[in-house]
Amino acid sequence: MSRIRTWGVVGTLACVCAVAIALTSHPVRAYQDSAATISKPGTDIADTYFFPSPTNPENVVAIMTVNPLIAPGKTVFFDQSVLYQMKFDNQIGTTGHIPKENLVIQFSVGPVVNNTQQIFVYGPTPPNQTGTTNTIVPETGAGVFGKTFTAGSINVRAGLFEDPAFYDRSQLLKIFPDRNRGSTAQSCLPGGTNTCPQGFNNPGSDSQGNMNILAIVVEMPRATLVGANGNMKVAYWATTSTESGS
Repeated sequence: MSRIRTWGVVGTLACVCAVAIALTSHPVRAYQDSAATISKPGTDIADTYFFPSPTNPENVVAIMTVNPLIAPGKTVFFDQSVLYQMKFDNQIGTTGHIPKENLVIQFSVGPVVNNTQQIFVYGPTPPNQTGTTNTIVPETGAGVFGKTFTAGSINVRAGLFEDPAFYDRSQLLKIFPDRNRGSTAQSCLPGGTNTCPQGFNNPGSDSQGNMNILAIVVEMPRATLVGANGNMKVAYWATTSTESGS
């Protein structure tokens, strides 16, 4: 009998979007914002994206990016000890509804062999559990790192990409000097005597200009996400989990 593996969430990022034709997206960005994600970069979620497919108007694309700040020319693979999840709530905005995922797509990976890695896909399907503790749903397909493949009703590509985010990291660390790896200048820390920068420069400096990142890209039919009674709003967030939750 196989053991049921339980995964606890380490990182999470979210956006609330629309599945209608005029779909909108609000990427959420964070890099190395906790000691846990710095020590285990495979759990560090950088951005989430959600937008209409540029090639098929009946489809939408969901993306989660992890393990930021990969130097150019360096090959990095997904962490075999991490469960990567896309979570959706297509009942968002309905009367009396308490937000929680009712559809998930999960990803795990195999060991690196001959400079490549298998990607395993589970879902899209209702989750076994909601919240911060999860188990894996039925597998729907598998593919190879850096190659597009089909898993059930969705197309997947998971691999190394150029980081698409414009992110002035040095200025952010001046605005939030007490964040992890930020400034240690006592005059700029909470309770200090000097005023920290209040915003970003225009133009800013793109800290991610030549950096790469790992991304999981999913294209799926819009119909997959349409909720009861034709609800066209969906909340989308991404999580990374480990068996220890840390």
